[in-house]
Amino acid sequence: MINTLDRCSHNLRNDVRVLHNTREREDRRQFLAEGPHAISELMHAGIDPVVLVIADDADDHSLRVLTEAIARGVHSVACGRKDLGLMSTTQSPQSLLAVFDFLEESPTLGRRVVVLDGVSDPGNVGTIIRTAAWFGCSDVVLGSGCADVYNPKVVRSTAGSLAHVNVRRHAELLVELQRLKDRPILAAVVTGGEPSHSIGGLHEFGFIVGSEAHGVSIDLIPFVTRQVTIPAVYGGGESLNASVATAILLHEFSRP
Repeated sequence: MINTLDRCSHNLRNDVRVLHNTREREDRRQFLAEGPHAISELMHAGIDPVVLVIADDADDHSLRVLTEAIARGVHSVACGRKDLGLMSTTQSPQSLLAVFDFLEESPTLGRRVVVLDGVSDPGNVGTIIRTAAWFGCSDVVLGSGCADVYNPKVVRSTAGSLAHVNVRRHAELLVELQRLKDRPILAAVVTGGEPSHSIGGLHEFGFIVGSEAHGVSIDLIPFVTRQVTIPAVYGGGESLNASVATAILLHEFSRP
């Protein structure tokens, strides 16, 4: 099958490489996804790539994704490992990468909303989006100071979950939280909040995740109706990673 594909041109290789840059992504309104799992998740949600690039020595999973892409009319090309490495953002590229158009952002928020306040680490942002999708959250809203959703490391960390939750970028959090005042608005604090195990059965909520360095911004605190603390079982380190804390708390909120 790969032998019948067009070869990746020099121009296409350069068009993919420029998407490593934030400004180019914004200008083109396109982003790069890598690996068969992330790409297939996006495709299964009905989001087709603009172009798909596969390595000549691709693994079976990547070949299955290629077959589906061709059946859906996706422009697909092949290349050697050297060219794939030039287009990839990782040290050890997988066999498949694809370019997608930016996803639509719904202005309407659902009932379970995660709000990110200054979460700047791309791995944390991507993992939080993935975790929010797993726990059935409707939206993830990102305020100023957050990592770019389409940063390649964020995209990798979401593992395709961008297709399963509405992600709002560059949001004015004071405005967004005003829209959520019909439900509990929770925020994690290191000490002094309600113990996390005492909160459960929340069918709707706003949940603010602050930066690890500074926590929730002081101007957002008036919107918080419940502060929550994860008890340190053995009195360990100073605090939890933001994405780990988010996973624990979303699990607690979702308990019957």
